[in-house]
Amino acid sequence: MRMPCALLAAVVMTSVPAIAQVRLPSDGGTITSLGQPRSLKWTVGGGAGRHFRSGEGQALVEGRVAVQRDLLNPLASIAALHAELYLGYRDRALERGVRARFMSPAGRFGIGADYGGLDARTDLLLTFMHPGRRGGLLGDGSTIRIDYVPRRDHTFTIGVERPIRRRIPMGRTRPDRDHVRISRPALPALARPDAGPALDQALASARDAAGWIRRLGVPFVDHGAWNRREADAAFVADITAVKAFLGGAVADGNAGAMGLATEVRRYHEAIELAFSMAASRSAPDGDATTADGELVASKARSILLSEVLFPYNRLLGQTKREDTLAEFAGNARGVFVRWLHVDSKLKAEQIDAAAWVFAELLDIIEANRAAARAQWRDSRFVWLPLQYALLPEQHDTQAELDTLVEQAVGDRFTEGNFVSYVINEQFQYHLSRTIRAAEDYHVLWTHDFRGKDANGDLDEMSFRHVILSYFRAMTDRVRSYDSTATFPVYMIILDEWFYQVTGGRTWLNVLEDPTAHRLRLPPEYDAWEQSLAAAQEALRAAIDSSVLLQAQRRQYGDDWLRNLVKVHVNITNPADPSFWSRSVIPPIPLPDNMMRDHRKVAFYDITEEDPYRGEALYTGAGVGEHYANLAWEDRSLLVRGPVALRIKRAARETLLQQGIRADRIPLPLQPRAKAADYDDRIRAELRRDDAQSLRALELHNGTGFAAKDVNVAKAVLYTLMPPGSVIKIPDSLWSGSFWGSALLGCAMRGVRVLIIAPAIENAPAQAFGTQGRSHELLWRLLTAERLLAPEIAASGGLLKVGLFAPDFEVTNIPAKVRAVEVTFSRHAWLRDLFGFPPSVYEELEVIASTLDPLFMRPGEPPEFEYDTRPQLHLKANFFASREAWTLLSRPDWPGATWEFLQQRIAQVQTRNETVRTLDGGSDALLDAGRGMVQDWFARLDPDTRERVVFYTVVGSQNQNYRSMIIDGEVGLVISRWPSIIPYLDLISIVGQSHWLEQPSDLKGRLPESSAWRWRIGRWVKLVL
Repeated sequence: MRMPCALLAAVVMTSVPAIAQVRLPSDGGTITSLGQPRSLKWTVGGGAGRHFRSGEGQALVEGRVAVQRDLLNPLASIAALHAELYLGYRDRALERGVRARFMSPAGRFGIGADYGGLDARTDLLLTFMHPGRRGGLLGDGSTIRIDYVPRRDHTFTIGVERPIRRRIPMGRTRPDRDHVRISRPALPALARPDAGPALDQALASARDAAGWIRRLGVPFVDHGAWNRREADAAFVADITAVKAFLGGAVADGNAGAMGLATEVRRYHEAIELAFSMAASRSAPDGDATTADGELVASKARSILLSEVLFPYNRLLGQTKREDTLAEFAGNARGVFVRWLHVDSKLKAEQIDAAAWVFAELLDIIEANRAAARAQWRDSRFVWLPLQYALLPEQHDTQAELDTLVEQAVGDRFTEGNFVSYVINEQFQYHLSRTIRAAEDYHVLWTHDFRGKDANGDLDEMSFRHVILSYFRAMTDRVRSYDSTATFPVYMIILDEWFYQVTGGRTWLNVLEDPTAHRLRLPPEYDAWEQSLAAAQEALRAAIDSSVLLQAQRRQYGDDWLRNLVKVHVNITNPADPSFWSRSVIPPIPLPDNMMRDHRKVAFYDITEEDPYRGEALYTGAGVGEHYANLAWEDRSLLVRGPVALRIKRAARETLLQQGIRADRIPLPLQPRAKAADYDDRIRAELRRDDAQSLRALELHNGTGFAAKDVNVAKAVLYTLMPPGSVIKIPDSLWSGSFWGSALLGCAMRGVRVLIIAPAIENAPAQAFGTQGRSHELLWRLLTAERLLAPEIAASGGLLKVGLFAPDFEVTNIPAKVRAVEVTFSRHAWLRDLFGFPPSVYEELEVIASTLDPLFMRPGEPPEFEYDTRPQLHLKANFFASREAWTLLSRPDWPGATWEFLQQRIAQVQTRNETVRTLDGGSDALLDAGRGMVQDWFARLDPDTRERVVFYTVVGSQNQNYRSMIIDGEVGLVISRWPSIIPYLDLISIVGQSHWLEQPSDLKGRLPESSAWRWRIGRWVKLVL
């Protein structure tokens, strides 16, 4: 029994890694990385059971070692081959054998054959496996396994299986819970004060107004039913009820009298009245409105905001197992009671009455949470309107909104940041430039480093980055090593899903072992193979020529040298069926494998020692041919300043979450204390005469069930931007009904909203159900806009849906100018919205005619094969208040436009050489129109200047549920307006879109799903 028992013990033993001090590579230290997943997955295990012969059971025990190989993408977890050797005792005799089975990791079952040595025969084998809990039975990916061999005397075995020899540790790469825990404390009942029916009437008015604030602020649009016609009918009925509530005032000529603003005022007046009666202990006629009551109401709103609304709304996108406000309400009641006793100066009877009113207020909010939860049928989509604690005048300036965003996400904007704008193909150049500019470290954190293009051929753009970015940078740094004694740490963080789908291993194998790995390519790629061999030889020659490297090689060894001169690859979110949840496609328990890190950013040399060292490049693009061709419409932001320090922390947190110990995090990503003069340097930059610094905040949605701060910031801005504001959102995936609901609420309260989605032929995402879900959401928004047209117009709002569908290349600048001219001439509402002086339209034609002879269409490198129709991949949110929007009435727009277009044409004309060589690219765009903006802003009076609100949000998040709920995302929120270039660029997107007047206009450009696709699409909407 000794050998099987030893094997069983090995299952539960946890190996203790050696502790090593983190040192600089130049001082003999090494860099730890996750590496790439192995294709063979080993486990050890053991079990015990019984077999039954002639009605009598006999005990058996065994130990085993197994190997598994996935037949498809490991993250699909559909099929795998599993083989094992086992050794044990059966019937007091030594048993040994071999098993082979077909496994479905997601289904957790297997079927195969078991050859046992004692019987010398092969029998049918059935297997069931389950981790027992998230992360595995022992928290290390281990699983419970049950085997059943019916024809071997009904042999039944139960045991444990534990992963071994994994580069990326199992059971530690995802959150251990798929929900947020909210406690439900028992709150003591409070005695109602004797204030007569007036108090009840005030609270009843507040309760009714609160319900309408919820219904008007984020009107529900995600109605479901067995078929779409029933679902759409339910949606129309709901919107009709809203119209009936709003429409009476419009018919009577009281424009906007029954809108959200009115309900907010009614709610707050009722709350103030209730607290006034409580504070004054007024007569039953309820006439008293004391200053004490107003003070108490103001404090109650403040506590409600900080202790209830913000903490609950911060969980937007996360499942709440106990979906309740009880925990937050208990905290709020405690804070409020303390304030009443310590600071309010009220008498005991007044304190008791005020505390009761506050408890009633919390019950009103809880009732609306429950109503929203019942509508959405999912706690992840419940948003409590912040208007429950805010008056309109408390969120109508840049400073107020900045503060509210900070409080909502629990992070701060930073001053002194510098941002420039990167368009389309320029991303590849700037990515290469940052790799070559790195002196200490470089991190490429992306979702896609393509091994193969869309046609299944080796990807040309990725190959160029291997040769012209990484090998060139490594060779240059080795050549200068004798003088610098430093070599940058190059890191790639890449999600395994995209790594598997696009074959990223091809190039990452070379980057992980740049001096020794020999890449064998098909004959048609002989030139590539030779180029790579030449690059490797140049790198080896540089290493051999370095006196210092050779001396250190003798000191530290060859392993140290291989660890130094390489790109450290970290494949995150590996296939791990020990993590599973019913929260993705209810009620099926599925592995978390479909949850991906969708973040896209590159950064280098960012440090706590200097806020202006290094840069970060926030983008929607990846590495591959189709991100650099003439059809790709995307944008990036190049950022320098203190906000970029957040991305270094986020990368460190991700590596920790993926299993690298804190003491093994690469030294460049380790946290450090800020330099003593860190803040002084920022202030010095702000004092410069030519400073164009801005406020910025970097936010993340964690992968899977982690926190979702990007969601929260967007929801704050969608629901609080003041009436008269303009919101423009071009995005490639519009299927998140929550965002549609929030934006419909925007339009109903007087905000002008432009939604831009790609037509079907211009959509980069064509996966099952994605466009059908987009059709459903856009159809409902268009329907709501038509049904509520008088009410939206009365509020001063606007809701328009455009489909991006140009028929010319993204680099055809004159065509883009003419598209703006034609589209604006076609739609009077566009001319009214933008308010350009007539001279602007006249000069646009002059600009286009002037550009025609200057513009030469760049050819496409013959290696690039792609769909030539423009693909809208842009993910951006643009916000401007009414006062900010007056910038558009300036007559000098054509001059700024001409300045911008000259820069853009210069980029286009050098495009081919830039894409081929990853060199010679233009600087990112920044300065066009700066003088015009400064002159306009300086002429505003101080009060108007405060109400000039601009926000730009750029990052990786789409307007779909996957980005909201499942995937890791990054977003950069820019406060204020440093440049009009993004604005000019988005006008071009507006001009290239077909603006729809009615729901039927979707037909042909964005087709409706079939009935069965629609049903499946709604069921699996979170993963589309």
